[in-house]
Amino acid sequence: MIKSEKYHQKTMNNYSAIVLFFLCLGILFTAGCMSRPDFPVVPTIPTPSPVIPTTYLPAINNSSTIPPTTSIQVITKSATPKKTPLPQEDATDVSRIDFLHYSDKDFGLDYPSTWNITNGTYTPYYCKNSLDADSTSYKVCYQNETKLIGPFNFYEDNNVKKQRRIVTFTSADGRLKFVAFTADFFDGLNGNVMVNQNLEWCKAQFEYNYPDLTGYASKYVGNYKFLAGGNSQVSYYDVTMPENTAYYPLAYTKKTVVTMRHWYSFGFITDNNNFDQYRNLKTYMFSSIRTNDAA
Repeated sequence: MIKSEKYHQKTMNNYSAIVLFFLCLGILFTAGCMSRPDFPVVPTIPTPSPVIPTTYLPAINNSSTIPPTTSIQVITKSATPKKTPLPQEDATDVSRIDFLHYSDKDFGLDYPSTWNITNGTYTPYYCKNSLDADSTSYKVCYQNETKLIGPFNFYEDNNVKKQRRIVTFTSADGRLKFVAFTADFFDGLNGNVMVNQNLEWCKAQFEYNYPDLTGYASKYVGNYKFLAGGNSQVSYYDVTMPENTAYYPLAYTKKTVVTMRHWYSFGFITDNNNFDQYRNLKTYMFSSIRTNDAA
């Protein structure tokens, strides 16, 4: 069948319209694929990392400057080597005492190392006291000597030379004393002086030092001992005075040694409350005495 030109023209127009339609549709489709949808944009929040505290130490450099700090500073002293402590000296325990040896031309003995030593002399003088028959007034003689030195023979004696030698050993606390009192016999009496071997002699020695206690010596003097050997004669006796009195010393042990040339008196002096407490020390010191009669 033969169609007209007008038909062909219409047909071509329809075909162009279809092509144009699909072309626009393709353009729209392409534009939709390239663009993003118009949704609200939500910002991305990063996940926080754990915070680790940092410790700052002071920098170490060649200078001696250290940054200041508010911390409490503990100062530690450098350790000092310590010596092994020696046993404390106990006057009641002889095994714990460190003894030294003293010696002179008259005698020698052992004494505690912490004790102090003093030397002196004494020259007796005549003094009337209650023992003198012609005394017109009561007076205690040699009381100052007894207080300063000890209970020894301060009176004049025709058997010994006047000057006497004194050595005093005193404990560090001043509570104990050991006194040596030495006199020399006149040359013509060497070897002829004897120690009375009875208690009455000890009582008489006591009354020379405490004349106001004459007649009461039996209450305070005791523990008398007499020994003899070689060229020596030795006597011991204890004295304990009543408590709460002003007498000095309140307690002591006296050892008298008579040799060929010398008259020695040794006194261990303490108080009456602790008299027995120091008996071991007293015994040790007395037993260590060695007299020198060659002088």
